Amino acid sequence: MGEQFDVIVVGSGGAGLIGALVAARAGRRVLVLERSELVGGSTAVSGGFVWAPNHHMVTEARITDSREDALAYCRATSAGGPLIETFVDTVPEVARWVEAQTPIRWKPMDYPDSFAELPSGRMRGRHLEVRPLDSMVLGDWRSRIRTGPFPPFLTADEVFAHRLPLTPAEIPLEILSARSAAGEWCGGGGLIAGLLAGCLDAGVAVRLDVRVRHLRVEQGRVSGVVLDGDEVRGRLGVLLACGGFEWDEQLKADLLVSPLTHPASPPLHEGDGLRMAAAAGARLAHLAETWSWPTLPPAFASPEPRAMSPLCVAERMAPHAIWVNRRGRRFTNESSHNCALAFAEVDPATGRWANVPAWVVVDAQYRQRYTFGGLPPGAGDPPAAVTAATLAELSGRCGIDAADLAETVERFNASVDAGVDREHGRGATAYEHYMGDPRASHANLGPLRESPFSALPLHPGAVGTKGGPVTDTWGRVLDHDDAPIPGLYAAGNTAARILGPGINAGGATIASALVLGYRAGRHLAAIS
Repeated sequence: MGEQFDVIVVGSGGAGLIGALVAARAGRRVLVLERSELVGGSTAVSGGFVWAPNHHMVTEARITDSREDALAYCRATSAGGPLIETFVDTVPEVARWVEAQTPIRWKPMDYPDSFAELPSGRMRGRHLEVRPLDSMVLGDWRSRIRTGPFPPFLTADEVFAHRLPLTPAEIPLEILSARSAAGEWCGGGGLIAGLLAGCLDAGVAVRLDVRVRHLRVEQGRVSGVVLDGDEVRGRLGVLLACGGFEWDEQLKADLLVSPLTHPASPPLHEGDGLRMAAAAGARLAHLAETWSWPTLPPAFASPEPRAMSPLCVAERMAPHAIWVNRRGRRFTNESSHNCALAFAEVDPATGRWANVPAWVVVDAQYRQRYTFGGLPPGAGDPPAAVTAATLAELSGRCGIDAADLAETVERFNASVDAGVDREHGRGATAYEHYMGDPRASHANLGPLRESPFSALPLHPGAVGTKGGPVTDTWGRVLDHDDAPIPGLYAAGNTAARILGPGINAGGATIASALVLGYRAGRHLAAIS
């Protein structure tokens, strides 16, 4: 017989760490198993903010909020679901609990709801992010937290206030220098650092480079995991929080009904949790849905054979840029939070994806002001870019219908001159304005008139998948008769989503993960 713990958590992102921490604070002996050499999963490389309507800091956020408005907003922007009420009731509790049990201190954000114009929406204040956190409290574990291409020294509000997704011209060097010297982290890295610090303080054992693919099942009860032929027992149960399946080509081909070619998550999520839950008899749901995002080719070659793709931000938010398909036509509101859902459209005349391939097309005005394919203005062309003196030449080199592209640009420019996007309504919401350029004549709209013109391939991506085992309000995985499978829990992108099919708020991914991980931990802590 192998080692014995009370609780085993598979995965070290936000869902896994909060579940482990809740159980450990209740005196349970907890083991976290992470397949990679770094802690944090997708949470660590994200912006790290949490959509927490009706949180405990509404006064500081300078807003009013209520359970009723939060529920109304979720129901208006998500396709139902039995866990929406659980989410709304729990997320404020999670925010308070995290501050009480970890070094994390929240800061309300200026970031608006994606549909802030709804009566139940808010123009700011519902999102929480980590205030600069002293990562030095982790000691040697600090070097084992996954980070993005840059250390997480800025809050998301600071990133947007200095227009950093659009241009590096306003990098706040004094802030970066001070926080680097102090070892202060924000964003997803700060969130994971705080949760990990809480876990280590509570005695949670964390082991890296351990991939779990099989559960231990005794008489219908999940009682641990199997590692390299040996068994590690989890007396009370196992929490699966190891991400979705956006990096597994076979599962994507079998389950998704839209293209997902370039994930924007670490190359870790290959459906291990989905397969284990299915083998244990779980009922599965929402398998075709993803947390969809447009992505771009990398600006530089990566040494990794499967590198996460960069998110498309400037090229969808800034003026003087449009997206077109092979026919040279715009196909969505580029600045919408749910713009990537347009990649799922099928051309009824051909049966092919209507908007794949697609390109971002910009003019010289854009190149003079904004980041293009990860490179700042004046830094030349990204490797995947095409630049030409005329739209006709650009069309020929990209395989875009030249006549339709010319007509599209002419029609778009006329709309911009009138101050409104007549075709897709781009730039009409608080979310778009917040993400756009406040110093331009319009935050999201600008004509394409100045040569040369450039194009960059645009890819259907995602920060994770949304489908997996169905759970009850405590994160217990349900079987096909809606009965809990004894000892088995799921949270985060391993579990079937709470909110969807689209994105109703930035930070909803992490918020959902924390809520279900927290509730799973509470249930495991209460088992006698």
